[in-house]
Amino acid sequence: MSEVRKWHRLFMPLAPLYRGAVVARIAAYSRGWLASSRLAAPVVSVGNLTFGGTGKTPTVIALVRDLVRRGRRPAVLTRGYGRIAGDPIVLVGPEPKATVASAGDEPLELAARLPGVPVVVDADRIRGGIEALTRGADVLVLDDGFQHLRLERDLNLLLVDAGDPWGGGRMPPSGRLREPLSGLARADAVVVTKVPADPEPILAEVRRVVAEIAPGLPVLAARLEPTAVRRGAGAAAPGALAGMRVLAVAGLGRPEGFADLLRGAGAEIVETRWFADHHRFTDAEVGAAAEAAEAAGAVVVTTAKDAVKMPPNAAVWVVEAGMVPLTGDWNELWRLLPEVGS
Repeated sequence: MSEVRKWHRLFMPLAPLYRGAVVARIAAYSRGWLASSRLAAPVVSVGNLTFGGTGKTPTVIALVRDLVRRGRRPAVLTRGYGRIAGDPIVLVGPEPKATVASAGDEPLELAARLPGVPVVVDADRIRGGIEALTRGADVLVLDDGFQHLRLERDLNLLLVDAGDPWGGGRMPPSGRLREPLSGLARADAVVVTKVPADPEPILAEVRRVVAEIAPGLPVLAARLEPTAVRRGAGAAAPGALAGMRVLAVAGLGRPEGFADLLRGAGAEIVETRWFADHHRFTDAEVGAAAEAAEAAGAVVVTTAKDAVKMPPNAAVWVVEAGMVPLTGDWNELWRLLPEVGS
């Protein structure tokens, strides 16, 4: 019996308890038994129903950049998953003065790619939101916020990964759902991310499920595209990936999405080395990947999220990705919240 199946069977009896706890917590907020708080600025939440892999960070970056273009002063609220230090911290890029241990990997990426935008790292999103407001923010973007019910939101976005829309349709240990699909009803819009070149089949399937659970809920679509390729101080256009032989290294919720991104950009993947989500890389792991890549006449490529957890001056190319709406702009989304997007 494989190790995965062994653990699956061990935790299977606990599945009803986990599901019951999740459902009870959601019901407690919906019925007012647990209180939610509202802040003095619109809140846009970006989240999902599954564990990892939907492209939340690229979507947050895309929305924040769009808000800045519209003359708004956004701030990002995030808990900083996996960080060791628990004190609240505010990051301001492009060179945030923090470590992965003090801030977490995703906040560091957000701050680096959103220069000048406050990224407030605090497990208490309400306290973090108040801090952002004192710094002049007029829109709060809640990262990974779909299940964070303590903070009321004005636009509740639910991301669905085109490569694995419903996480197997089950909660752990049999699937990757954080909560039952009935949670769709809490969303103001669904954004299908990482859609393929022909998006219509997967969009039709998502619309079918959404119509059964939350009729009338808007379904939008976006494609994940490389926006920059860099190594150290050097940089290249995304087109540089075309024809490049690469060894892909990543610690993501669904690393296959990174592989799809590389193939879509024309890279030739000679090997993949996938690690658990939020994995902190050692010198030995990065060195072994570099040696294998050199032997294969390839280069090591990784994501911006993973790069911040690798040793300084690691011999890797970093591929930054952005979420691009199929319509060409986010106007369809902001029409749901005109006081923010106008």
